Amino acid sequence: MQALNIISQAGPLPISASFKAPLDGPALLVVTGSLWSPNANVPMQMSVQLDGTVIGVAKLWSNGPSTHRCLPTLFLGFQLSYGQHTLQLAITSAATTSDLNDFFTAALLY
Repeated sequence: MQALNIISQAGPLPISASFKAPLDGPALLVVTGSLWSPNANVPMQMSVQLDGTVIGVAKLWSNGPSTHRCLPTLFLGFQLSYGQHTLQLAITSAATTSDLNDFFTAALLY
């Protein structure tokens, strides 16, 4: 199995990266990151988009305010085709934010 590191950087979100797909077929994308909210008791969400289509959402409920929280690691299986693609990570929940203290990674396993 091989890995193609697509994103490995600090926030804030949104973050976009272009990559050339090394295969035509099933692939696994692994995504990690963190978010925070100044408010207590809020749902935090980050979407993962491939070529403008949402392929996964990381979700976490945060009870405490102003604390960076690690999102659950996403393992996203999908069909990939050869050629150029764009991957984007974005916040999709109100009252949630990210900054340079949040770090994001996305790697393609094939």
